[in-house]
Amino acid sequence: MSLFRSFALLGALLAAALPAAQAEPLKQRFAELHAAAQKEGQVVFYNAYRKETNQALVEFWRREFPDVALKIVQKQSLDLIPTIEAERAAGRTLGDLVLINERFIADDWARRGYLEPYKVRDFERIDARYRDPDGNYYIPAVYLLTAAYNTQAFPDKSVLPKNLKAFTDAQWKDKLLFGDPAVAASNQTFFLALLKNEAVTWDTLAALARQNLLFTRGNADSARLIATGERVLSPMVSSQNVVSAREKGQPIDFYVLEEGAILVEQEVGLLKGGPNPNAARLLLEVLTSAEGQALVAQAGAYWPTHPDAEAPGHLPKLASLHPISTDVRIGGPESKEFLTRFAEVFQRN
Repeated sequence: MSLFRSFALLGALLAAALPAAQAEPLKQRFAELHAAAQKEGQVVFYNAYRKETNQALVEFWRREFPDVALKIVQKQSLDLIPTIEAERAAGRTLGDLVLINERFIADDWARRGYLEPYKVRDFERIDARYRDPDGNYYIPAVYLLTAAYNTQAFPDKSVLPKNLKAFTDAQWKDKLLFGDPAVAASNQTFFLALLKNEAVTWDTLAALARQNLLFTRGNADSARLIATGERVLSPMVSSQNVVSAREKGQPIDFYVLEEGAILVEQEVGLLKGGPNPNAARLLLEVLTSAEGQALVAQAGAYWPTHPDAEAPGHLPKLASLHPISTDVRIGGPESKEFLTRFAEVFQRN
């Protein structure tokens, strides 16, 4: 089934599945906020979503609120952060909302007054793990960093390496790839988290460096090359890239190593001083609603966090994968030290 055909069916399924309190159409539920947003005419959303997710969100928004234009600035999370910092340094705010993948940055921005506190309608229903206590930001979706493989090369997944140390076995030499941590934040997060939790050592990474890994620019390239068979296995590719490729019929899947899967959160909040504050609040209400989260989860292969939003049927239950939460700080001293040592060990200089 095509992506947009799936979205068309999603609306009808939501109406039948959601509780009565949520079944009221979004336009009615937020009529007053919508009226104020109409006067502003647009909302600017800086985000780190993938292209398919943004396409689905734009189509959904256009159907629900055609009189408020949704303008999206899409960048990788590590590019969005300096963009916001540069705007603030220049004394201007061009966006209305921002979505990044680093909680510590969201916490820092909240302390520095970059974010506008706002408690959405479903604030009390959202688990405390997935919202700032003052409403500075919310976590409407999560995904995993975990191992991936070519299903044609390995029809029997029981032969796959069970942990990171097993990847250092001679049989896997010249078969592995990995996103370069210097340019792919999630790949850096993966190793930093495991090192911090003492689930892996630098000795294991040094042994892995002798396996002639093919380094890619990130998860999208990694998933593509595994699916084409150029390399057939990786200790880590993001679940959303793997699932999206799998849903297109490509021979790829993910599995969880004994060390566990790393949970990646996506924080979204209102930018203080944004040009369209009412439209921004309306969009935030949609992103934190059951309907909005279900749509984004379906489009981007995420697990939603709203209690009424079901994960897409093609995803296993999140709890069954025993995800590991992490608070590593990309871009800080720990991160820089890691990248320096990683470059030395893997001869990336």
